[in-house]
Amino acid sequence: MNNHEVAINGVKIIAKILNIPVPHISFFDPSEISNNEITGMYLFESDEIIFNEEWIAKSQWIEVIVTAFHETRHAYQGYCIRTRSLESKNTLDKWEYETLNYIRPTGKNNEVDDHDYLNQSIEIDAIGFTHHKIYEFFGVKTFLPKSIKDNI
Repeated sequence: MNNHEVAINGVKIIAKILNIPVPHISFFDPSEISNNEITGMYLFESDEIIFNEEWIAKSQWIEVIVTAFHETRHAYQGYCIRTRSLESKNTLDKWEYETLNYIRPTGKNNEVDDHDYLNQSIEIDAIGFTHHKIYEFFGVKTFLPKSIKDNI
C-alpha cells in the first residue's frame, strides 16, 4: 500500500469509528500555500481533508496515518458543529468559535511559537484523540507537546 492509500484508508477507518460521513480527500502542492511545513489540513467550509503531496511521498507510513487520524478528528469536530450533535453545547460552542477564528501554526515548528495554536481546544482534542488511537492500534506513543500534555 502506498502512502496515498494509507492517507485515504486512515481517514475512512477513523470516520467509520467516529460514525461520521467520510470527508472529501485530496492532495495539494505545498508551493500553493504560505506554510509548506503543513502535512495536512481539514477545511471546515468544504468538509475536506487535504494532504501535502510532497510530504506524503517522502514520509513513513506511520506519520501519514497520524496526520490522517488527526485531521479526521477535525472532520468529526466539523460534523458535530454543523449538526449540533454528539457533544455538549459548551464543547460545540467552543469548537465552533475556534474553528471560525482558527489560529494557524506559525511555520516555525516549535512549541514556543505555536503556543496559541496548540492550546486551542480543537487541537488539544485532535492531538489527544490521535495519541490514544495510535497507541491503541499500533502500540506507538506519539509526541505530546509539554504545554498541553496535562490536558490530554
